[in-house]
Amino acid sequence: MVSIVRTAVIIWIVIVAGCAPTPTPPSPREPVQELPEHADFRAAERAFEDGRYDEALELYNKFLEESERNLFAEMALFKIAKIHRYAGRNDDAMAALEKLKRDFPESVLVPDATLEVLDILYESGRYEAVIAQGRAFTETTDPNLDRMPFFLLIGDAYERLGAHMDAARFYYRAWNTATAPQRETAWPKLEASAGQLDVEQIQQLISELKDRKVMGLLLYRLGMAFIMNENYDDAYDVLEMLVKRFPEHPDHQDAADMILSLVESSRFTPFTVGCLLPLSGPYAVFGQRALNGIELALNRVGEVAAGIPFTIVVKDSRSDAGVTAAAIEQLDRQKVGTILGPMSAAQAAGRYAQARGIPIVVFTQREDVPDIGSYVFRNFITPQMQVQSLVTFAVEKLGASRFAILYPEEKYGWRYMNLFWDQVVSHGGTVNAVEAYDPEGTDFAEPIKKMTGLFYEVPKDLTPQSFPKPLPMTLTLMADRYPQNPIASVDPVERICGIPLDRDALDDLGRRTAAREDRWDPIVDFDAVFIPDAPKKAGLVIPQLAYYDIRDVYLLGTNLWNSKTLLEMSGEYMKNTVIADAFFTESFSETVQAFVAEFQAAFDRMPGIIEALAYDSAMMVFSAMRRTATDNRRELKQALLQMDSYPGVTGPTRFRPNGEVEKALQMLRIERGRFVQAEPTPAPEPDASGSETSSPQP
Repeated sequence: MVSIVRTAVIIWIVIVAGCAPTPTPPSPREPVQELPEHADFRAAERAFEDGRYDEALELYNKFLEESERNLFAEMALFKIAKIHRYAGRNDDAMAALEKLKRDFPESVLVPDATLEVLDILYESGRYEAVIAQGRAFTETTDPNLDRMPFFLLIGDAYERLGAHMDAARFYYRAWNTATAPQRETAWPKLEASAGQLDVEQIQQLISELKDRKVMGLLLYRLGMAFIMNENYDDAYDVLEMLVKRFPEHPDHQDAADMILSLVESSRFTPFTVGCLLPLSGPYAVFGQRALNGIELALNRVGEVAAGIPFTIVVKDSRSDAGVTAAAIEQLDRQKVGTILGPMSAAQAAGRYAQARGIPIVVFTQREDVPDIGSYVFRNFITPQMQVQSLVTFAVEKLGASRFAILYPEEKYGWRYMNLFWDQVVSHGGTVNAVEAYDPEGTDFAEPIKKMTGLFYEVPKDLTPQSFPKPLPMTLTLMADRYPQNPIASVDPVERICGIPLDRDALDDLGRRTAAREDRWDPIVDFDAVFIPDAPKKAGLVIPQLAYYDIRDVYLLGTNLWNSKTLLEMSGEYMKNTVIADAFFTESFSETVQAFVAEFQAAFDRMPGIIEALAYDSAMMVFSAMRRTATDNRRELKQALLQMDSYPGVTGPTRFRPNGEVEKALQMLRIERGRFVQAEPTPAPEPDASGSETSSPQP
C-alpha cells in the first residue's frame, strides 16, 4: 500500500517538472570528403550502389591493397563490413569493423562502426555485450556524438532481458537526445516499456525524469498500475492530478472517465452494512455468536441515534472461499457501505472486497490479512498483540527480566515462541531456557528437566555458583494465603499420567537430592515461564512444573487459558498466573458491565470474546457512518482509519494506517480459583499493553 506521503512527493515532482526545458539535440557531424580520383574505389562505389556486392567487395579489397591509409580506406573497410552483413557473414563484418576502429581510432566512421558492431551483437543474442559496450562508448565526452541510436539499441537489449526499468531509462535518453524526426521512433518504445513497469518502478522514474510529456505518460501509467493493484485511492489521486495539470495529454479523457468510474463504483446506500459470517457448516456456532453481537450493536445504535435507519444485510459464507466470493459480489450489488466478517476464508474475502473497493472488517488471526489492501481491516486478538501485552506487563509491572519458554513443537507453538522471544529482547530481557514438547504427549519430564538442569549429569568438580533470585513478597503471600485443595496431596504426575510413586519410579525419573526425596533440586534461572498451549494441554504441563519444584515463578499464557477447564485441571498450581485477553465479563468497566447485562437479557446467555469483538466492530462502523453521513466507501474507509481510540467493550481500539487493529488488552490473574482483572483497562495510548496500576495484590 503506497503511503500518502509518497504520493504527495510525486505530485510535487510533477508540479516542478511541468516547466522543465527539453535539452537541445547535438549538431550533426561534418560531411565527409569528396570521392578520390581512384579508379578502383570509384568503381567499387558504383558497384555497391548498383547492388553488385561481390564485384564491389573485390574492388574495395584491391583498393585497400594498393592505397595508403587515409579516410577513403576507412570508408572502404566500412563498406566491406556492410557487404559481409548483407551476405550474412557477420564474423567477417565484425573483423572489418574492428580493423577500422583499431587502425583509424580518430575516424569519423568509428561511431557508425561501433553501432554496426552492437547491431551484430544484438542479432546474435548477446544482449549483455550490447549493453556493456554501448554504455562504455556513449560515456565519451564527444559533444557531437549522436547518442540517440546507441541509447535506442541499449534500450532494446534491456527489453530483451526483461529489464523494463532500465529499458525505459534508455528509451527516454534516446527520445530526449533525438531530433524531431527521430523522436517518432523512440516514443512508442518508451510508451511500451513504461506499460511493463510496476508501481514502485514508475514512482522511481517519476523522481528521475523531469520532461513534461514523459511525466504525463508516467502519471497515466501509474494510475493504471494502482488500479491493477486494486489501490483505488492512490489511483484516484494520481489520475486527478493528471487531469488537472496535463489537459493536453492524449489520455486526458480516458483518465477523467476512469475517475468518474471510481467515484461511481464507490457509492453505497447510506447507513447500510453487510454481514458475512459462517451461519452454516462447521463454524456455524461461531458465526451465530458474532451475529448476536452485531445485532445487539444495531439495537444499541438505533436507540442512540433515533431516526437514522441503520440496516444490516446478512450473508452466509459457509466457510467456503467460493461462496464467500459470490456473497461479496451480492453485497456489492446491494450497495453496502462496509462488510463485517467473515471469520474463516478471511484472506479470500479480503481480496474480493479489496478488488471492489469495499471496506471489510475481518475477524481472524491469520497473518498479513490487513496487508492485502487499503480496504481490509482486522479487529481480532492476535498472537503479536498478546505476547506484547504479556511481556510489557511482566517487565514493567512484575519486575521480571529472565524468561523461559516451554512450547508445543508445532506451527502454533513455533509462532508464539518466536514472537515472545522477540518481545523479551525488545524489552531488554533475556530468555534463559527454551524447550519444546510433543504436542501429543502427556509426560513432560524431559523438556522440564532440560529447562532446569536436571536432565544431564553435573561433573563432580563443579558446584553451583548462583541461586535463583527470590520472587517479590506478593508472590509468597499469594501462594500461602489460600488453603490447598485436598487433591493437591495426590502427586500431579501420578494423578494425570499414572506414574506410581515407588522408589524405583522416582529413581528412573532422576530425582537427585538423596537427602530430600520429596523435593527436586532444579536450577530455576528465570522469573517467568511462557506456555503457549490450549487449556487441556496446559492443564497437564503446569502440575508437572510444580512436581519438579518449579513453583515460585510467574506462569504466562495466552487468552485460551481463560477457561474453566484449565482451572479445574490445575488451578491449585496457578496462583502466579498472568494472561492477556481482549474481553472479561467481570471487568471493572461500566461499559463492559452494561454490555454483559444487555446481552444476557437479549439472548439469555453470557457473551464471549467473539460476541464482544463483533459488537465493537459494528459500533465503530456505525459511529463512522453517523459521523460522516457519506455515501462514498472511500470516505468511509478514511473515517475508520482516522477514528480516535474507540472505548469498546474489548478495550480502547483503533486501526493503524494498514488496517491492523491496535487494542489495549486486559491483564488477568487468578484469585480464589477464578480469573480476576489484574488492573483496570489501560488508557487508549498507541501500542498500549498495560496501565498505571501496580502489580497484582493478594
